[in-house]
Amino acid sequence: MSHASREIGAIITLGIGGNSPQEQLVLEAQRACALDLIDLLHEHGIGRIVVASPSLDWIPDSVEAIRDQDDPDRPFHFGTRIADLVERYQIEPALYFGGGSTPLFDAALCEMLIGLLMRSQQPMGTGIPSHICLTNNLHSSDWFAISRVDAAIPILRQAERDNSVAWQLQESGEYNVRVLAGVRPSTSLDIDTPTDLAVLAAHPAVMPNLRKVVSDPRLAAIPVQEVLRVMRTEGSTVLLIGRTSPLAWNALNKSARLWTRVIAEERGMVASGRSERGEVRSLLVPWVKARGFAGFFDDLADLADCVLFDDRVLMTASNVHASAADRFASDLYWIDEIHKGWLREFTEAARKVRIPVILGGHTIIAGGLYALTEIIGTPATND
Repeated sequence: MSHASREIGAIITLGIGGNSPQEQLVLEAQRACALDLIDLLHEHGIGRIVVASPSLDWIPDSVEAIRDQDDPDRPFHFGTRIADLVERYQIEPALYFGGGSTPLFDAALCEMLIGLLMRSQQPMGTGIPSHICLTNNLHSSDWFAISRVDAAIPILRQAERDNSVAWQLQESGEYNVRVLAGVRPSTSLDIDTPTDLAVLAAHPAVMPNLRKVVSDPRLAAIPVQEVLRVMRTEGSTVLLIGRTSPLAWNALNKSARLWTRVIAEERGMVASGRSERGEVRSLLVPWVKARGFAGFFDDLADLADCVLFDDRVLMTASNVHASAADRFASDLYWIDEIHKGWLREFTEAARKVRIPVILGGHTIIAGGLYALTEIIGTPATND
């Protein structure tokens, strides 16, 4: 990578997570992911890397990074925080990564980001606009790269969260926004739940720091290996439930000789505000009420050989507002750690059904599904 790449700066942000063991496991993975990302960025000539978080003592002294701790006495606002960091450290062009957003980020994608940013800095004739934003998802960005950041500062300051930045930059009319996830869709996998970690544990491309965390034996309760065996069995049927897209299940169909059943609903329920307004609806609610949890899962077992279940839609439509600790315990099948009765009974039924069921959030039928399709393209192991 040319010396010019050292003009680029990067900002990595992480939260603090909850106190339960399951929440801390996810936080540990997000931190490990950040350390791997720092190494990757340094390898590609990115010299200025700012890590912003409420706590920074998890970063080893040997890691070369600027540590900028969140002010506990100042109300946190995402856009204000990022804009202040850009201005304080004079970052231009800028890379931004949310905590845990790059578990499958690789050298090829890193080189592409840097190359496009550097070309945008050159005089006319490169074919790349001077004002460009590169991201993994237009409507829900977990990471983005911005050239001519000074023009983006007013827009950044308005952003309540990172997910809206790319869309707001496009709507401003000043930036050409390009989504790079299509280059390798599995790079859209973001670490949000224990299920994401279990999928990553089976993926061969996970980097060293994160690999140590996802090797945790507590993740083995999530039946990823059982689901992979089904996916590798010709003529089997996989059922996808939740906020999936035609692109995601088409990728699975192209990678394996199997049948796919899909119950797709409520994509964008959070971004659109439907969740907050109590407007989420699910076809599964009357089904569950009529059959009970055990009967519902028995019916699923009659339809498929395994299930990937984004159960946050059903929870929200059922007016079940479980804590992160409860949701993560459910993903891990830690029945005794689930306090919400509805969720405990639901999880118990999922565990007892005769087919493997992976529970989780949106990722399991989005970036996680893409990752599974990559995994089944590699030789199966005996673990």
